[in-house]
Amino acid sequence: MTLPQSLSIATLIGMMMLFIWGRFRYDVTAILALLASIALGIVSPKDAFKGFSDDIVIIVGSALVISAAVQRSGVIELALAKLAKRVTRVRSQLLVLTRRWGSRLRWSRISARWRC
Repeated sequence: MTLPQSLSIATLIGMMMLFIWGRFRYDVTAILALLASIALGIVSPKDAFKGFSDDIVIIVGSALVISAAVQRSGVIELALAKLAKRVTRVRSQLLVLTRRWGSRLRWSRISARWRC
């Protein structure tokens, strides 16, 4: 095993340990791993931040920001609290979870097929 391979594996193991430890957020851990890779010479400084120019990185980052904002706003908890009052039976919960908002007749035909 060459030195760059050993350093790469050590960086990955260190990053996994930080993820498991949970002391730092995942984005801070990823940046620390990137900076460690630059400091160890695994990745050149010129190539280190090329991945951030890809569109998918922006899309995933935006989705994470939006989901965090929705979570902090409490909108989901409010909607689920109202829904939980109405959905009490298992069959109703399955309808909600699988998004099968069909007629009761269709649901009764489906459930009749599975009865023994």
